[in-house]
Amino acid sequence: MRWLFILLYSVMCSAQTTTPTPPDVSDPNNVQYVLSQVQTFAFSTDKQLHMAGCFMISSMTTSYVYNRTADKRKAILIGFSAGMAAGIIKEVVDLRYGHSDWNDLLADGIGSSLGAVSITFTF
Repeated sequence: MRWLFILLYSVMCSAQTTTPTPPDVSDPNNVQYVLSQVQTFAFSTDKQLHMAGCFMISSMTTSYVYNRTADKRKAILIGFSAGMAAGIIKEVVDLRYGHSDWNDLLADGIGSSLGAVSITFTF
């Protein structure tokens, strides 16, 4: 019986001394890598400004078109298009005079989508 306790004790001590290797965060197939990229995208001030600007343009345009036509599909399509047009024009200007980034267009798409869809909800 004493040998069994010694064996269990040695196994427990050896298990505590070996530490698992941390996952490689730079591997694109790793979930932590994806979450870190999403966090970097979401907390970027530039991306937040793109989303907010396109949200405002899209929501105002959608509201205006919906009040004039009472057609939700038309209002969503025109509102989304107006927000994306503003975002694309901004990126073309950045391409020529500043720093253009494809992720800015993704942020524009998110803001335009949310702005166009959120205005057409009826309660």
